[in-house]
Order: sequence, then structure tokens, then C-alpha cells
Amino acid sequence: MASLLVPLLLGGISGSAQFTYDIVQDKPNNGQLKRMVFIKWDDWEPSTKTILGIPLNAKGFAFWRVLNNKYYTGEDRRPYRLNGGPFIKNYADLNIQELSDNKITDTTEKIRNTHAVTYLNMSGGTADAAYSLYFKKKFEHIYTAFNEFLSGIQREYPTAYDACMKSAYFKKFLEYLDIAKDRVKANHEAFVDKGVRLEAYIKIYKELDEKYKVISKYMAGQVQLSKFPTHKQLKQTGEIPVFNKDKEIVKHILGTYKF
Repeated sequence: MASLLVPLLLGGISGSAQFTYDIVQDKPNNGQLKRMVFIKWDDWEPSTKTILGIPLNAKGFAFWRVLNNKYYTGEDRRPYRLNGGPFIKNYADLNIQELSDNKITDTTEKIRNTHAVTYLNMSGGTADAAYSLYFKKKFEHIYTAFNEFLSGIQREYPTAYDACMKSAYFKKFLEYLDIAKDRVKANHEAFVDKGVRLEAYIKIYKELDEKYKVISKYMAGQVQLSKFPTHKQLKQTGEIPVFNKDKEIVKHILGTYKF
């Protein structure tokens, strides 16, 4: 309830001042305030009540029932009214929308997380942990071993190296080795399921390891063959000895030639 303080200054002979106040109620203003918010709609001041058709307050009756009858008899327009006010409806809609948004957010986050995990599992390159932690070392071990073996043969046994380079079988392995490297690179960079990638690595490695073991034995054999004397070297030794037993032949070769 609004209160109006009306100060009254009373001057005394001595020049001192005294203050007093009266409480004044502005009922029309209070009623309008109630109608503007959610407190009460039908608090009409001045009063519009009648007894036997005769208004108790002619001024109030004329103001509300005649001059502002549409406002008096109109619907409750307060935005905060409890029975179906726009604020209540909007607030309820917002709560429902919030629940719906939360469900959509949860679903979206689950989908995002699922896709992120799937993308990480299927991504190659730096995300290919299997290659970085294991298969890279396994493949490079075979590459390095082959290159070092071949370089050693070229340096120590040029005849064996030339024989390998002229061999169709050895050339076929070199072609296979290049293809295997391309397969490893393609599998490493491909966007495929992690399980499929692992199966491909295992398959390539098994094939490459088996073929490397075979070709390494072939290269070792070429080295051994290069140690045997050529026809020209045999002629230089003079008369070719004749032996009756294989043991004597081997003994003669080991004692005559340096290996």
C-alpha cells in the first residue's frame, strides 16, 4: 500500500521546527498496481458496488461502469495472470523447449562422440597407432636387412652381386618389394576400419617376411657359388687332379682355394 507523507512545518516563536505527518491512501493507484501485476484484477477504486441498483459511489460507478466500461468488463490482460497468462504459457513453453533441447543436445553429443571414435579408429597417418608402435619397425627391419645384405654382397662379392642383378628371379623380388612398400603406405594412409587395417598389415608382413627369407638364401647361395673357381682359374692351376672320392675333392678345394 502506497503511503504519502505530508510534512507540516510548524514554526515556533523560538525559531525551532516540529514535523508531523498523516497517512494518505491512494486506493485507485493501489488497485491499478494490482491490476498491472498478478495480485488481483477486480480491485476497483473508487468502488463500483451498488445496492438495489443504486451505486454506493457515484463517481466510481460513472468512472468504471460508464466511461471505462470496456476496461471494467474486459478480459484480464495482465501478462503475469495465473490463469493462462502469456508469461505463464511462455515460461511453460520454455521449460518444455529446454527439456527438448537437452534431449537433442544429449543425442547430438552421443552421435558426435560415436563419429569421433569411428573417425579416430578409421583414420590413418598419425592416427595409425598400430603402424607407429609396431608395424613400422617390423617392415623397416626387413627393408634395412635386405639393403645391408645387398650392399655387403656388392662390396665383398661383386661376382655374386652381378649374378643377382642379372637373375630374373631376383628382379622379380625387387618388383615385389616395391609393390609391398606401396601397399604398406596405402594401408597406412587409408580411411578404413582399424580391424581391416591390422589384417592387411599382418598379411603383407607375412608375405614379405617369407619372400625375404627365400631371397636371402638365394643371395647367400650366389655368394657361395662365387667362391668356387672359374673355368679360367682351373686352367691356370695346370693339370686337373682326379679324385676317387667326394671327400678328397672337397679336401682339395678347401686346401687350394681361399674362401
